[in-house]
Amino acid sequence: MNLSLIRIIDSHVGRVVCNYLYYYDRFRGLFPPLRRPEGVHRILVIKFWGIGNLVQSSPTLRSLRKKFPDAEIIFLTLDQNKGIYEGSDLYNKTIYLRLTTIWDFTRELFKLFFFLRSFNFDLIVNLEPLAYFGELISFYIGVGDRVGFSVPGRKSLFTKTVEFREDEHIARTFYRTLQVFGNYEEPTDEELLPEPIPIRETERKAAEELLKSHNIGEDEFIVGVNVNASDVAIARRWPLEYFAELVDLAIQKMNAKIILFGGPEDVPYVGRAVAMMREHPANFAGYTTLREAIAVMEKLDLFITNDSGPLHLAYAVGTPTISLYGPESPKRYGPLGSGHITLFKGLDCSPCINFQNLKRSECKKDARCMKEILVSEVFEHLENAHRRWKKERESRTI
Repeated sequence: MNLSLIRIIDSHVGRVVCNYLYYYDRFRGLFPPLRRPEGVHRILVIKFWGIGNLVQSSPTLRSLRKKFPDAEIIFLTLDQNKGIYEGSDLYNKTIYLRLTTIWDFTRELFKLFFFLRSFNFDLIVNLEPLAYFGELISFYIGVGDRVGFSVPGRKSLFTKTVEFREDEHIARTFYRTLQVFGNYEEPTDEELLPEPIPIRETERKAAEELLKSHNIGEDEFIVGVNVNASDVAIARRWPLEYFAELVDLAIQKMNAKIILFGGPEDVPYVGRAVAMMREHPANFAGYTTLREAIAVMEKLDLFITNDSGPLHLAYAVGTPTISLYGPESPKRYGPLGSGHITLFKGLDCSPCINFQNLKRSECKKDARCMKEILVSEVFEHLENAHRRWKKERESRTI
């Protein structure tokens, strides 16, 4: 489904509907709740967009579980995010919404409204910043409190709101929704580290076999590379020729085993990068499921990537990363904790994408923010990681 169309529908149609319902809600007696619950027994958490956002919201889900240990927590997200935190203790059940054609989406949406309303949720926590869609769902299906973000100048359908801010790390933004429950303490960076993605032993063995089939052994320096960024903001891409040069240097100078990552939709773009390379990395783009890719990421010694979903997946399985930023800021989306390098030039026009402009970049400077991150800079950090790897390997053999 066309992402631009979704943005237009949400920002225009969604705003009109939400404004209408806001005034309708002022006369709530005309539309009484199904029941007013005592206690919290069933919770719906909503987060649609972005694999990275799902990872960054996991500390909030973890704390919500601790606060309501006996409640059934149901997570509503998009079908394209399937498989990330299944098997964890963050929630009991996941409900997926498919995005295909506009007509299929409309039909799925109506079915979803009636289906969710039957749950009689005691609490809804909407982690979708600024999108009207999640707010509408919250209003229609909830019988208890509805928690979400407030935006100056915008009417809200939530019963409890938290200020939405663009000047803090996104994990902290999500976490502040817990303020409405009282006894809130500002979390440390360590408390905002993501919940580890649970990987099954069968998935680990499958990853081992995949590496073995490409002659990649566990005693080698294994580096994952993600050259693409999703359609949410393709301006986040580091130039392909830079990636090609970096991969060639890594293989030639340190005999690194390079693995290229990507889903089926990334295959043509990754193929263009491979065509620019003199060396021959292992190209896994389009050959693994999401879960298999995550299992392989766990075995990497380093992951080099644009600011995109795969960065956060590697972050959540404990793999050190080098990430490249320009249109977005690492202050907002960078990995927390040790073992992670973020490169960001901080030009006067950067960052240029945010939630207010729906993550759209209209760059007039030929992506200088990404092009000014030089291959030599990234390679220097790669060499440092290689030296640490060699030192740790030598210490294990003593």
